[in-house]
Amino acid sequence: MKTRMGIAGGICALLLAGCGPGAVEAPRTAGVSRGAIRMAIPFQGELAARRVETIAVGVQGSAVLSELVPEGTRVEKGDLLARFDASQIEQDLARQENELVRARQELESLEKAELPLELLDMESQRMEARAEREAEERFLESARGLAERGLMSEGEVAQQAGKVEGLKKRGEQMDTRIELTKQHVHAARLAKARAALEAAERQRDFTASQLRLCDVRAPVAGVATLVPLPVGGEYRTAHVGDTLFRNQAFLCLPDPAEHVVRGFIGEAELPWVKPGSVVEATPAAFPHVKLAGRIGSVGGMAQTRPGQPVWRKFFPVQIALDPVSELLPVGISVRAEIVAGESSGALLLPREAIEWRGGQSFVRRDSGEEVAVQTGLADATRVEIVSGLAEGDRVRLP
Repeated sequence: MKTRMGIAGGICALLLAGCGPGAVEAPRTAGVSRGAIRMAIPFQGELAARRVETIAVGVQGSAVLSELVPEGTRVEKGDLLARFDASQIEQDLARQENELVRARQELESLEKAELPLELLDMESQRMEARAEREAEERFLESARGLAERGLMSEGEVAQQAGKVEGLKKRGEQMDTRIELTKQHVHAARLAKARAALEAAERQRDFTASQLRLCDVRAPVAGVATLVPLPVGGEYRTAHVGDTLFRNQAFLCLPDPAEHVVRGFIGEAELPWVKPGSVVEATPAAFPHVKLAGRIGSVGGMAQTRPGQPVWRKFFPVQIALDPVSELLPVGISVRAEIVAGESSGALLLPREAIEWRGGQSFVRRDSGEEVAVQTGLADATRVEIVSGLAEGDRVRLP
């Protein structure tokens, strides 16, 4: 009996010793298993339009705004966006139309009346001079016959010959005058009149174009968005009655048909973000709207960002979104996830099983052996093991 009680007491003592403060607990372990993993990188950006048409003042000098489309109006191509006061331009155009009519009439008068009449008058004078010379030449022949018969002196014959020679020179001068008048005088007057007509036409056409620019119409469909600009010592959007100046941009038309999301990623995420990567996004103001797209471009130069330490570097990213049926305002915040990779049969371990030191990852087998592993995709709780372990291997957890 004492022997049995001693054995029982020894067993109890051993059991109590195992439960005491000095007992060693078995390490927690996890097994390497296959499964599906999807790695998504959070991204915060701003919705923008891929194409934005900027509307600027086209009128020369200054112009007073008399009409302006309300902010946020959806417009189609050709719709009126703004109108500038055109009263002075209309007056100038009416005056220039009159000047153009006068210039055209002057040219027609020169071509069809004045110059032909001048040439006709000169031709008549030349014909009269030629007839007079021919008559004097006939009289000279007669005078020579009379001189041979002694009926006229030699001096009279010489005088008549001199008269005929003078008429010949006069005819030659008239021929030269007519030729020079045709080639130079009339040509110069015609050129001057044509230049005046062309100048009047150009001035009229310019003023007419300025009048057309007073009505500003949408070059493309979009949403009217007023652009702040300096007006009268203030920096604000334009109002009816403001005086604006040539080339001042006062309105823009973001194209609602093609949206992009622009933002920045940190350099740690750069290896996972590549053009063509799938993106799922949601506007912060419209959580019911689901957007889809792909990375369009990733900047090639690191930048610092306001409010961030200078040692932290970021890269600009633009996401091209698929067409959206809803009309979304540009500039709103967008939360997105960039799908860096997916695998349906990856070797997976819990994140807590991985230890990173000096850019290398390690695990500790359940036997206590430390093994270097190569990791791949990761989500919030799991990491893909690319090499170093096999399916079924067990590793310790901290």
